[in-house]
Amino acid sequence: MRPLEPDDPRSVETGGRRYRVLARVGSGGMGVVYLGRSAAGRAVAIKTVHPEFAADPEFRDRFEREAAVARTVGGGFTAAVLDADPHADVPWLVTEFLPSVSVRDAVHSSGPLPADAVWDLAAGVAEALVSIHGAGVVHRDLKPANVLLTADGPRVIDFGVARAVEASSVSRPGARAGSAGFMSPEQAAGEAIGPASDVFSFGSTLAFAANGREPFGDGPWQAKLLRVQSEPPRLDGIADPDLRALIEACTARDPAARPTAPDLAERLAGRRDGPAAPPPPVAAEIARRRAAAENPPPPRPSLEPPADPAPVRAGRRRHAGVLVGVASAAALVVTAGGPAALWYATRDTGPEPAASASPTPSASAAVASSPPPSSAVTRGDIVFTIEGDGTLRTLTYMVDGKSTMLRNVKLPWKKSVPIPATPPRISWKLTYRAPSGGASHTVVVDGQPMGSGQGSAGTTMRAEGVY
Repeated sequence: MRPLEPDDPRSVETGGRRYRVLARVGSGGMGVVYLGRSAAGRAVAIKTVHPEFAADPEFRDRFEREAAVARTVGGGFTAAVLDADPHADVPWLVTEFLPSVSVRDAVHSSGPLPADAVWDLAAGVAEALVSIHGAGVVHRDLKPANVLLTADGPRVIDFGVARAVEASSVSRPGARAGSAGFMSPEQAAGEAIGPASDVFSFGSTLAFAANGREPFGDGPWQAKLLRVQSEPPRLDGIADPDLRALIEACTARDPAARPTAPDLAERLAGRRDGPAAPPPPVAAEIARRRAAAENPPPPRPSLEPPADPAPVRAGRRRHAGVLVGVASAAALVVTAGGPAALWYATRDTGPEPAASASPTPSASAAVASSPPPSSAVTRGDIVFTIEGDGTLRTLTYMVDGKSTMLRNVKLPWKKSVPIPATPPRISWKLTYRAPSGGASHTVVVDGQPMGSGQGSAGTTMRAEGVY
């Protein structure tokens, strides 16, 4: 949680509804995420979109569609979208604020979840899937990072790649959306998918929570896709026979052989007497994040005495619509406990962007400002990692305006860049074109995973954010 900047809005409002803006949760390539409160005092997460995206009619259209999808999903185990104004000059979205830790982060920090916590997780996520599928939606990216552990049980988030069931069932051949290690076989193959695909991802997520490792192994995303399509998940570390049987049923190769979400909810109903306590370190982090939301920092004072910033008000519909990955923004809102970044990756087949530095003959030679001396004060590192086979013709990474372009970069590649102590906000960016075999990347800032992406041959990948 960080103080508001002098030019941040102090409220957003539409149709007589007003939400106060109290603190920054994170900011990045797509917009800014704030902690806010409703008129009744309810803690909320508010996402506002950067003006340059608000001016893009296609972006607005996608924002509006995703907001509409997210608002159709109810139930007690999803993060509710409370309000949105896709037609404002600066579009915004409001969700409930959930002090929480994702399953991914909980396992990474504390190891596999205890058996009772996994059963609790299974029951809650099954109920979430009943709500999601009952609304005619297929999530398409159910994974540990998109399941939150809260004091009141698990919550499923991020409908950024969700689609209506009828649309998902006729996805164009070869199209993929989701995360390689948790996709269903049919999704990994680019085939038609439906609710059964989410059930497979549900089983894979449970396997990760119980086992502490991805069920289809580590490595480049291409290798994971192949294993998902041809191998059973790795469940050897799961001692509970009932839990193992449940996961095996959910990860059946044939979609028709998997249980439905209502089947799962009924099967698991008797096992959930109440939310199981998360591991102590996770519970402590959830409590810390709740306390931060209850006591947000005061706004940062301005160096000049400008007039109070005007609220973000409802605007005329000057474009047809609004935000990519709407619920994805909500995911970042509800999970961030300290400095956070909004992350995104885009793919296109057009020419590579012009580099901000002169070409260099090899990956070992770079044009950039000299790194800070060893005596300089820093605050962690930004770690860029690209996995895959082959060689990148060019790669550009930027930290705090200092850009470095590399040529002929042999994969896999990893670069750690110190984060200077000042200025308080550091921007970062990674751009590359995937080689013939494809590639995947991750970005970790000061120990916090900020996102990942994967691209097939010839696609230009970009990721950026602000810390």
